[in-house]
Amino acid sequence: MNFKVQNAAIGYDARPPLLHIDSWEAKGGGFHALLGSNGSGKTTLLRTLLGVHPLISGSVALVDKLHSFTPSKRDVWVGHVAFVPSTPPRQVGLSVREVLELSGDAKKAAKIHPRLTPWLDKRLSHLSDGQAQQVMVARATLQSSHWVILDEPTAFLDVAAQRELWEMLSRHVEEGGSVVMATHDLRGLSRGIATMSDHVLVRSSISVIERGSLTRLPVGTTLDELESKFSSEVG
Repeated sequence: MNFKVQNAAIGYDARPPLLHIDSWEAKGGGFHALLGSNGSGKTTLLRTLLGVHPLISGSVALVDKLHSFTPSKRDVWVGHVAFVPSTPPRQVGLSVREVLELSGDAKKAAKIHPRLTPWLDKRLSHLSDGQAQQVMVARATLQSSHWVILDEPTAFLDVAAQRELWEMLSRHVEEGGSVVMATHDLRGLSRGIATMSDHVLVRSSISVIERGSLTRLPVGTTLDELESKFSSEVG
């Protein structure tokens, strides 16, 4: 299913809208990056796609040839859309196995992502940030085999953990899943795109939030071009 945003004003009722989006579509089976400066509205847009932040006006829907539904159909929506925030919960007393089983079969997750296996009986709070974030991504893919929405999931991870997380996301889309991810990790984005197959890339996009609107960059935009455009965000 594709995400479709039409004639949307996104923000808060008491203030001018953060974003105006005439039309934006993210194709299912693709990887969709959202870029923009701090405060540009990336998180608010993600919360709107999740259905937890109301639109000022316009519509958000998941559509395919046979179906179309909106976040108001909550019981259906949560089966198609899962969320990973920028930092994993650190005070959870549950084991990794128990965390995964909140959304599905822990053995299935470990089979898909073997590096989880040694952690299954450890408490989530005893893992490193990178390990815990991988658990949360695995849990999200159990909750939804369709869309996983992520808000800066690599922001506080070291380079090795960033690479491992990008590998998990690449695998998700290569196996038919879909991703929308807000990120400042331009190097990771560039590396991740370089590993994706042609059938994923044709369904993928890079969108930039600037001056209250959403514009597209070619998926083939180079790291140098990205860093030049967002030089203030790199480092």
